[in-house]
Amino acid sequence: MTDSRHTEPSAFNHFLATNSPTGPDYVVHGRGDEVIAAKWHRPAARSAPGVALAQHTLMYHVGGSTSVAKFVHGRCVGTAAQHGSLTFSPRDEPVEWVRGGVCEMMHIYIAPSVIKRYSDENMSCAAAPEIDPLFAIQDPWLRSYFLLLQSEFEIFGDGRHPDSLLLTQSMELLMRHLVCWHSNISRSSRRRVVTQTTPHPLAPRHLSRVLAYIDANIGRDIAIGDLAQLVGLSKHHFIRSFHAATQKTPYAYLVDRRLARVVNALRDSPMSIARIAREAGFKSAPGFSNVFRKHYGMAPSKFRDRSR
Repeated sequence: MTDSRHTEPSAFNHFLATNSPTGPDYVVHGRGDEVIAAKWHRPAARSAPGVALAQHTLMYHVGGSTSVAKFVHGRCVGTAAQHGSLTFSPRDEPVEWVRGGVCEMMHIYIAPSVIKRYSDENMSCAAAPEIDPLFAIQDPWLRSYFLLLQSEFEIFGDGRHPDSLLLTQSMELLMRHLVCWHSNISRSSRRRVVTQTTPHPLAPRHLSRVLAYIDANIGRDIAIGDLAQLVGLSKHHFIRSFHAATQKTPYAYLVDRRLARVVNALRDSPMSIARIAREAGFKSAPGFSNVFRKHYGMAPSKFRDRSR
């Protein structure tokens, strides 16, 4: 996510300028149309020393060359990056990259304000945590996180404008992981976050309010903040309390409700399948078709024919 208060170039624009002659494979935009993620084929090259950027960059090594060296202040801090490894480059890190071949990478751009907001809402730190610089580490949680986003961006959704609830929910979970396991917070602060008591499920009246809001706005963008505000909880606590009450994440529940809306319309409505999907909140026809096949084992058109 971007932060308009910074005057430094955005991380995305920096990588765009250093990825000649090709652009990104695709770009993912947030609610305000800011670039929050991108997938690249980074060319074999030696980059110039880095400049301060507006965002930090979390990188996932999808494939391609593993001959990658990272230099900070002219000192080599690593010389290889396995497929599936993770790298975190702070926005003001004076880094140079040497790539021996084309690397397939997925990036997430994180504004400092996102980390500070998470800290203010969920921790009692005097200052916002600083995420550790990382190079080519193995982290199963982060690897699963990127694989999930890849499937959502490339298979089940619209890569340009994915669902807001997916983005805001996943960002909340990502911040918790980075702050807890890859930052400078104290051991006592980490212990308090990691060993939080089992969350109380949302009270029935609060759950009813949230579910009614989702049904009433099912065709629109919904963010975690929209839902958490209804019941007066932080985003992180809302996700945990919602899951405790329903055994689903808010995004998984939303997808289920959208599919239920589609199924009813396919059985009873003469509207086109594209319009049914659009009114239920699915942003792209291919993405909708893939989600429907995953859940029902057939194309929406075949389901409609069988239902009738």
